[in-house]
Amino acid sequence: MTKIRTFRKVCLFAIFLFLVPISETSAAENVYVSPGESIQEAVDNVLPGDTIFVKPGEYNESIQINQDNLTIISYSKNPYNTVITGTDKESNVFKVVASNVTISGFSISDSKCGIYLNVAQNCIINNNIISGNNIGICLSKSENNTLSNNIVSSNVDCGIKLFTSSGNTIYNNFFNNTNNARDDKLNTWNRTSGNCWSAYTGQDVDADGIGDTAYVVNRLTKSMDHRPLINFIPELPVMPEAIFTSNVTVGYAPLTVEFTDVSENASSLLWNLGNLGISNSSDFLHTFVNEGNYTVILNVTNENGSDSTNVTIHVLKAPDPSDPIFPEVKFGANGTVGYVPLTIQFFDFSENADSLSWGFGDGKMSCCPEPKHTFCCPGNYTVSLTAKNDNGSSSACVVIRVLKANHSSTENTVSPEDAACIVNPKNTEDSGSSLRNESNGAEKLLNRKSLESIENFALSFTGTQMLAEVGPSVEYEILRLADTVKTLRENSVSRSEIRNISIRAMFFGFLGIALGLSAFRRSRK
Repeated sequence: MTKIRTFRKVCLFAIFLFLVPISETSAAENVYVSPGESIQEAVDNVLPGDTIFVKPGEYNESIQINQDNLTIISYSKNPYNTVITGTDKESNVFKVVASNVTISGFSISDSKCGIYLNVAQNCIINNNIISGNNIGICLSKSENNTLSNNIVSSNVDCGIKLFTSSGNTIYNNFFNNTNNARDDKLNTWNRTSGNCWSAYTGQDVDADGIGDTAYVVNRLTKSMDHRPLINFIPELPVMPEAIFTSNVTVGYAPLTVEFTDVSENASSLLWNLGNLGISNSSDFLHTFVNEGNYTVILNVTNENGSDSTNVTIHVLKAPDPSDPIFPEVKFGANGTVGYVPLTIQFFDFSENADSLSWGFGDGKMSCCPEPKHTFCCPGNYTVSLTAKNDNGSSSACVVIRVLKANHSSTENTVSPEDAACIVNPKNTEDSGSSLRNESNGAEKLLNRKSLESIENFALSFTGTQMLAEVGPSVEYEILRLADTVKTLRENSVSRSEIRNISIRAMFFGFLGIALGLSAFRRSRK
């Protein structure tokens, strides 16, 4: 006998170990029903803890619920746009023969009983409009259920009827029926507030919104609403909202991901990582060892319902360390065409590169990641970037078009230092006529600045240098002045402009002679 008992204990312990992992890895799911689909079919195929969301629309069904821990709720949370009618006057829209069932957010009509709880416990019936039935809500041998925030009206026999049912809490409902309530046991009809009764005849002297005398449901059983409401203001149930973040959603295996719960109005939560297990911690780390796509689901609940959200984690195959990683060259520029002098900013976006080498097509090079280069002469320049690492190199190029400067853009794009890069158009067919016309503003600005640079050279000369040192500089400036006068004449500068330049030329000529004589006298000494 002792051996038999021991054997039985071992068997029971083995069964226990086998069942525990199964219960730990189960996870709640959401099921959605749309108009034209069957709510009853969804009820028949869900598991304990699941939530059925019914999309807005009209449904004609008689639904029997014999599954514990089930939530049936309208997707919109709005009973006015999610309507369920009974299949006939002798059927019930909802018949519940289970515990821990929530029904919320529906308009329920045209049936024998809108909601019928039979031997049901710990159910929640809230935020429903139940009207046009024979009995709005009926409880039989049911205990510890909560009914709140329902509008129960125009039901033929009774708004709410309780048979041999006790310990239920009914508050913040609106009852407007020929017979509002019948109760043959002791139930609680108020919490901080009671219900709003169409048959209430009491007064509210202190104007606090609660009647001064109790509403009697059944005096014999002492079922009374001690805080009847004068006006009914529906309180929409506060539903949970599932929200969470993850620090990454894609990466190479093994990939460690940090999940953080930021849900609202949730009293409990449950993470579902598919066949990888579950967790009820608000923040946790999980390492995905193998490559693949993993859907992580967060389910949250409170007394009014549940919600869920999910994210897909993409785990990539880790690269083989023996495979060489080659550079991948990529770059951009803030432009590819413009007038001379054209300055372009380049940007490197290369990957796996240890070094860079830019070639700008004009003989200039750079190794900076974001070089800025100025093209001083018109033409087409092939700009290339080469990225290198220990395994090889990669190159890419782009053509930069540098256009001749036109007169309308010279003032904005050319500085005196870059004047040598400008190719000015020449027209010698009618030089006499050109001298009678004023040149444009850009040429005037450029030529005046050129003359001022020559004049500043002469005025800064101190006369203390030897002739051998002075001579080449003076000669260079005088020749430069002569070239400038010639250019001005060819570019149609006005007579007044040339007259001013001629005066300056005479001044610099005399200055050059004086400087030469001064230097000659010093050499004699």
